[in-house]
This record gives sequence, structure tokens and C-alpha cells, in this order.
Amino acid sequence: MVVVESAPMIFLRCVLFACFLCSSWGLKTIAQSCDPNDSLALKEFAGNLTNGSIVTSWSNRADCCQWDGVVCGSNISGSIHRRVTRLILSKKGLQGLIPRSLGHLDQLKSLDLSCNHLQGGLPLELSSLKQMEVLDLSHNLLSGQVSGVLSGLISIQSLNISSNLFKEDLFELGGYPNLVVFNISNNSFTGPVTSQICSSSKGIQILDLSMNHLVGNLAGLYNCSKSLQQLHLDSNSLSGSLPDFIYSTLALEHFSISNNNLSGQLSKEVSKLSSLKTLVICGNWFSGHIPNAFGNLTHLEHFVAHSNMLSGPLPSTLSLCSKLHILDLRNNSLTGPVDLNFTGMPSLCTLDLAANHFSGPLPNSLSDCRELEILSLAKNELTGKIPVSFAKLSSLSFLSLSNNSFVDLSGALTVLQHCQNLSTLILTKNFVGEEIPRNVSGFQNLMVLAFGNCALKGHIPVWLLSCRKLEALDLSWNHLDGNIPSWIGQMENLFYLDLSNNSLTGEIPKSLTDLKSLISANSSSPHLTASAGIPLYVKRNQSASGLPYKQASNFPPSILLSNNRINGTIPPEVGRLKELHVLDLSRNNITGTIPDSFSQMENLEILDFSSNNLHGSIPPSLEKLTFLSMFSVANNHLWGQIPTGGQFYSFPCSSFEGNPGLCGVIISPCNAINNMLKPGIPPGSERRFGRSNILSITITIGVGLVLVLAIVLRKTSRRNVGDPIGDLEEEGSLPHRFSEALRSSKLVLFQNSDCKELSVADLLKSTNNFNQANIIGCGGFGLVYKANLPNDTKAAIKRLSGDCGQMEREFQAEVEALSRAQHKNLVSLQGYCRHGNYRLLIYSYMENGSLDYWLHESVDGTSVLKWEVRLKIAQGAACGLAYLHKVCEPHIVHRDVKSSNILLDENFEAHLADFGLSRLLRPYDTHVTTDLVGTLGYIPPEYSQTLMATCRGDVYSFGVVLLELLTGRRPVEVCKGKNCRNLVSWVFQKKSEKREAEIIDPAIWDKDHQKQLFEMLEIACRCLDQDPRQRPLIDEVVSWLVFDSKVLNNEL
Repeated sequence: MVVVESAPMIFLRCVLFACFLCSSWGLKTIAQSCDPNDSLALKEFAGNLTNGSIVTSWSNRADCCQWDGVVCGSNISGSIHRRVTRLILSKKGLQGLIPRSLGHLDQLKSLDLSCNHLQGGLPLELSSLKQMEVLDLSHNLLSGQVSGVLSGLISIQSLNISSNLFKEDLFELGGYPNLVVFNISNNSFTGPVTSQICSSSKGIQILDLSMNHLVGNLAGLYNCSKSLQQLHLDSNSLSGSLPDFIYSTLALEHFSISNNNLSGQLSKEVSKLSSLKTLVICGNWFSGHIPNAFGNLTHLEHFVAHSNMLSGPLPSTLSLCSKLHILDLRNNSLTGPVDLNFTGMPSLCTLDLAANHFSGPLPNSLSDCRELEILSLAKNELTGKIPVSFAKLSSLSFLSLSNNSFVDLSGALTVLQHCQNLSTLILTKNFVGEEIPRNVSGFQNLMVLAFGNCALKGHIPVWLLSCRKLEALDLSWNHLDGNIPSWIGQMENLFYLDLSNNSLTGEIPKSLTDLKSLISANSSSPHLTASAGIPLYVKRNQSASGLPYKQASNFPPSILLSNNRINGTIPPEVGRLKELHVLDLSRNNITGTIPDSFSQMENLEILDFSSNNLHGSIPPSLEKLTFLSMFSVANNHLWGQIPTGGQFYSFPCSSFEGNPGLCGVIISPCNAINNMLKPGIPPGSERRFGRSNILSITITIGVGLVLVLAIVLRKTSRRNVGDPIGDLEEEGSLPHRFSEALRSSKLVLFQNSDCKELSVADLLKSTNNFNQANIIGCGGFGLVYKANLPNDTKAAIKRLSGDCGQMEREFQAEVEALSRAQHKNLVSLQGYCRHGNYRLLIYSYMENGSLDYWLHESVDGTSVLKWEVRLKIAQGAACGLAYLHKVCEPHIVHRDVKSSNILLDENFEAHLADFGLSRLLRPYDTHVTTDLVGTLGYIPPEYSQTLMATCRGDVYSFGVVLLELLTGRRPVEVCKGKNCRNLVSWVFQKKSEKREAEIIDPAIWDKDHQKQLFEMLEIACRCLDQDPRQRPLIDEVVSWLVFDSKVLNNEL
């Protein structure tokens, strides 16, 4: 029977069904919404951020489960809300503090705030997150202790707090039973490696403790899980040998312990680590033979053991590592032939065996490494020819064979021209005495080519023109002859050209001024890149060790033509080379004048015209070259006044010597005698002189010589027996000053002198008659020599050169000021000597040289100049400067405060030097001068306008020194590709971007010191205020740095 419902009944059913659907949908919507407490906690978190980007993003939607970076799980039974389980906000540019409210997200399982700018400590409330399994706070600025927070994370499996400022004893960490990944690298954790971490985390697989301050041996790792896959202990201060249990960690895939103080030998038990993919032990003290036990390491991809004391031959079982990509054993004492069977290593990409004692020929089997990109065998004892089979190395891009004894350059280039990807070819110190090949093809992708110091013969070959991508060419220290070819100007990517120390003749081709890469920084040349970790070296002379450049693109844009036989004049078009940093034309036969167009080369840092035949005057427009740090026109025929502005006051007298016609403040006064000694009159023009001119000059010189002879006879007859006159007579002394030059010697020792009895003869003997080998520094007014005095003490002797009245006044000013200026943070003047044309100042010897050396030159600088030492140096230098400004009578403005004028004694106490040559300031009196000295990067901006030396100008320079201490960078980072970077502007840019942490030298990052570091940064920035009126006085700086640093908490 069919039941038929009425229409009203059907309608009612429909209504009821619709209501049911609506009700179900509404309940479902409520159940899927975010928990209000979670939403409130997230809003509080966003409110603590200073950049506000997350607040804007999250405010667009009411349901926090739909917010960027927020993931919610399914609703808990009995709850109508979903709970936040994951918060992923990596690389969001977050700034500010982590608030306590995150501890209210009690269902949170994963928190990733990595790669932001968060700072401050971890709130203790985070320890209540019992469900937390993954925590990643890496790459922030977080500080404080972490053990109290982490101890509550009982479910934690992956913990990454690397690259922060945490500092705590490693012993405090541990007790994480479920931990699989533990990464605390790049912090400041201290203490030994304890057993607590591994004993409480039985299943740990990745352990990274690198880049901390851990000490002791590795015994604490004995109970680490046999399932440990990665162990990273790099860059600590660990010592001792590798314990045997390391070789029983059979699951180990990545093991790196570089840059520690580990020693002993590698055990043959390494063969047990059959899962090993990466073995990095470089930068330690490992010795002995590399065990011939690599046969089982069939998964090994990286073996890096450079910079140790390993010896013996290459282990033959390395040939069985068929997956090996990188083999780096450079800088050891390995011996024997390179006789591995490279046929079994088809995946090899990098082979670096440089700086060892390998001998014999290159193995033919290397050509079977078809993936080989980087091959460095420099500085060994290899011999023979480049194998013909090397033509098969189609992937090879970097080849360095320098400092060996290879032969047959022609054959080598014939082979290597088939390596089509070759971009860097360094063959320096090989192929001695051979002819440079004339007919070579290929090398279309070559960017760096070095044949230096090979004693090669012949002309510069035209085939180089086909190397269209060539950017750096070094043919120095050979026997090349002929002209510099004009086609070099067509090499549009070339920016580094070294043809020095050859026998090249002819004129400087005008086409050199067409080099596009030196004309404009916007040239389209490709960027040179050297292989990672393989430095290239630029050497300025045959004995120098060279300056390393990690990338060839960092070579200073240079043209080096010194020590050849080049003649003719300098083309005036040289001014087009606006990107040139170094130009060396010294020791040639160049004639003519110095073109005024050099003033257009605003990036010039080094300009050397010495030992040529130039005449005329030095163009005053060269004062515009504000980056010029080295300048020499010595031993030419120049005349006239030396420019007095710009950097010219920072150049020593030796830059101008050997030019009798030059005059000026730096060497000798300009007067009528100088005008008569002008050597720059072109040949043949003497006919223009009348007989009367010649006669008047002859009479003047004759009268002068008669007067000189009379003075000499008179002085000789009246001289008492005393100190002998040493061989110190200055060449080119002017006749009217001879009487002063022959004045009897005078030596004065002050009461504070370490040597109470001293004679001029002793000074001469103690410096080996001022031999060049004794030079330890160069100041603005002369050279500084190390003296070994008769009483077995040391002294520093500053020899002031020059013979004009102003120089005499400078000498007297320094003596008078320094005889009264005595402070523990000043370099003590122990005495002075007047001897002939020389004025000698006797200083205390500073055992550790200058701050500039330790910051920018010493290879041990970062290890020696820890933060505590740098702070002590800043405090001492500030106290010394405050004494000059406030206590010393008369007050002294230094005018050249810089790191090279801060000298360090045996205890690294700072002593301010070179202040006595400055103008003196009487109290309440401003000294205005037009001859301000200063050094590029330190000069206050107002000096270019007001020409007024002030105490606040010194404060500006001191602020730059503080930045050097904080950053480890030079005030002006010169020779960086085609750009210079000013430290001050770089720091202020970083501050404006809220990226202060990137300013600080990584070598001094420390959680305990973070506050002090940023405080000193603020002090430095105050000192560097563009408005000198807003800068603090130096006594305020001393107060902040020394006496009351707590004031910074409230005021800075």
C-alpha cells in the first residue's frame, strides 16, 4: 500500500530538515574556531614585536587558526574550539622580545621562530609546554640562560637554539629523554663536554656543539647513542686525542672537529665507520701518517684534513672511495708521489694538496676525474710536464700549480687550452727561463692568468687578446722585453694588470686608458670567483708573503708597470681610469710632467712615480685624491712647491726625496735658492738665458760656497772633543742652512728615561746607523726605528727629517709638550737628540706594536684581541686622550687619532702616540690652521669646511677607533673590487635597519658581553655625530667606558 503524504506535511518535513542542517553547520563552525585563550596569547606575542608586520597580517581574520604561520589541530574531545599546535614564523623579520604568553599555548608541539631578530631571554613560562616536540630559535639575538626553560620540555625531540648569544655551562644542559636533534652551535656555552647529554638522551642522532667555548677532551661522549649520525664539535678549544669509542659509533655519517687543539694520530680503526660521508678534522695538531684504512669508507664524500701536521704518503685506499667529492689535505707535511689511482674516484670535484712536499710527476689517472672542477697542487716539489691526458678535464675551472718545478710551458698551454671551462690558471714559479709561447688558442673563459716569477723570455703574446673574459693578468718578475702592446686596451674586462719587474721598453700605450673596467664601475664584466677556501695571493715584491684574496674579484683594480725600461711621457688621458686604485710606474725612464688629469682618478689609493726622469711640478689638483694612502715621486727632477692639502701631510719625507728643486712644509722652505735649482727646464732651453743670468747665478753660488767654507773652518777650529758626527748628513741641504746643519750635537735625557747614559754614537749603533731593517713604523714627520740600547733595553727612535724653520718649531713644540705630558696611557718620551740636520726623539718601546696591526694584519689578531682586551684598550686610549685635552698644560689637540697611533705594551695596555707633532691649544684659545693632518677614514667632516682643529674633532676620530674595535674592520675598506666602503656610513646603515648584531665582530660575540658591546656601539655613534656640538667631551667618554658604565642603561 502506498502512503501519500499531504502537501503541508511535506513542507513541514522540509523546514525541519533545513533547520537541522543549519544547526549542524553552526556547531561545526564553532568547533573549528580557534581557542580564545590561544588567540589572546598570540595577540600578546604580536604586541611585543616592534615591526608590527604580524599584527597587520593577523588582524584581517578573527579565527587565529587561519593566521599566517599558525596551524591548529583537531578539537579536543568535549571542546568546541581547535587548539594551536604549530607556530611557524621563520624568516619573518620579527623584532622584539618573546613574551610569557607563549607559555599559554599548552598544546603547542612545534615552535619555529628561527632567522629573525628576536632578543632578550627566554621566558620561564615556556617550560610549561609539555607537548613541545620541536623548538627552533636559531639565528636570533637571544641571550641569557636556557637550562631552566629547557628542563620542562619533557617531550622535546628536536632542539635548535644555534646562532644566538646564550651562555651557560654545558653541564647544566641535559635530561631530555626523547631528544633526537640537539644543536646549540654558535653560542658561548662553556665547560667540558659532559656525559649528561648523551646519558639522558639515548636516541640522539644529531649533536652539534660547534662554535662555542668548550674545553677539555672528548671523554664525555663515551655513552652517546650508537645511532648517532652527526657529531659536530668545530671551533672550540677541545684538546687531547680522538678516543677509541668514536670509531665504534657505527651509524656516524658526518663527523667534524675542525679548528680545535686536538692532537695525536688518526687510528686505523676509522675503517669501522663504514657509513661515514663527511670527515672534517682540519685546523688541529694531528700528526703522523694518514692510516691506509679507507677501503671500507665507500660512502665517504668529503675528507678535509688541511692545516695539520700530517706526514707520510697518501694512503692508497683513498682510491677506493668512489663517491669522494672533496679531498683537501693542503698545508701539511705529506711526502712522496701523488700516486693515487684516481680512476676509482670518478666523482671527485675538488682536490687540494697544496703546501706539502709531494714530488714526482702528475699522475695520468687524474684525467679520469671528469667531474674535477678545482685542482690545487701549489707549493710542492712536483716536476715534469703537464700530462697530455689533462685535456680531458672538461669540467676543470680552477688550476693552481704554482711554486713547483714544471717544464714545457708551450706543451702545458697546448694541453690546457682544451679545458674549455677553465677560468683560473696560476702557473707562477714554474717553467724557469723558457720562452713564452706565441701561438696559443682557446682559453675563451679564462678570467685569471698568472705566469709570475718564471723568468720567461720573449714578448707579451698577442694570443692573450683572444682571452676576452680575462680580468686579471700577472706576468711580473720575468724577462719579457719589447713594447707593451697597444691591443691590451681592447681587453674590456681587464682590471688587474701586473707587468712589473721585466725588461719592457717603449712608451706607455695610450690605449691602456681605454680599459673599460677601469673607466666605469658599470662595465659588464663578469664577477670573478675563486674556489671556496682556496686563497689567491697578490705579492708586491719578490720576498713578500703576499696578501690573500679569497675571490679574484677582490683584487685591487691595478696597473703595475714598475721596474722596467719604459720611456716617453705619461698620457694625459690616464685621468679616464676613474676606477683605478693602484698605479705603479716606479723605476722606469719616464719623462715629461705629471698630468693634471690624475686629479680625476678619485679612487686612487697608491700612486708611485718614484725613480723616473719626470720634471715640472706636482699638480696642486692632486689634493683632491682623498683616498690616496701612498704617494711617491722620489728620485725625479721635480721642482716647485709640494701641495699642502688633502692627504699630502700624511706622506713621509721619503715620498719626495731626491728632487732638489722641491720645497714646502714637508721637506724644506720655498725660497729663491729653490727657484734657481729648478731642474725641469727642457733640454736646449738654456739658450734663453742671457749671459747676465748665468753670471749672477755663478756669483751667488760662489759666494755661498765661500761662506760655507768659512763656517766649516770656524766650527772645526772651535769644536770640543765630544760625540762624533755620524754619517747622517741629509742630501740636498741648502747652502744658507749649512751653519745650522753643522751645529754640534746635543742629546737630552729626561728623568723618566730607562737609559741614563747615552751618546749619539750609541744611538747610531743601536739602530745600525738607521738601517732600513730597523724600521718599525712611519709617522707623518719621519720614520721610527727600533733601537737596542747598550743597557739591554729597547727604545723607539723617531727620526724627524726636514730642515726648514717650521719643522724646527714642530720639533721644539713636541719636545716642550712631551717633556711635561706624562701619563700611563701616553707613549713616554725619554729624550731627544739634535744631530746635524736630523732631530731624533727617543720613545719607550712598545713590545706589541700598534692596534692597527693586531686588528687588521696579524693572523693571531682575533684570538689575542678578545673583548676584554679590546675594552681595556678603548679605556686606556680614552684616558690618554682625556689627559691631553683636559690636564696637560698647554692642552693638546692630537689631530690624528687612529688605530696605528695607539701602541700596545707587553700587557696590551694602550698608549697614545704621535701627539707631540700636533698644534698646541692653550686653554680657551682656538688654533686655526690650514695644514691639518689626518688620515682617511678618521677625519671629522667639519674639518673640510672650517679648517679648525678641535677636541671634538679628536672625539670623532676616537669614535672611529671604537668602531674598529667593535667590528674588526678598517675605517675605509679599500681594494674591495671596484668599490670602497666607509665604515662609519656602513655602521649607521646597519643601525637604521635594526641589524646591530651584524656590526659586531663575530670573534667577540658573547652573551655576557652583549650589553657592553651595544653600549660601546652607542658611545661610538655619539662620538661620530655629524654636528660636533652634539658630540660628548672625551672625559664623558672616559666616564662611560671606565668609571660609570651603568649610566648607559638610563641615558643611551
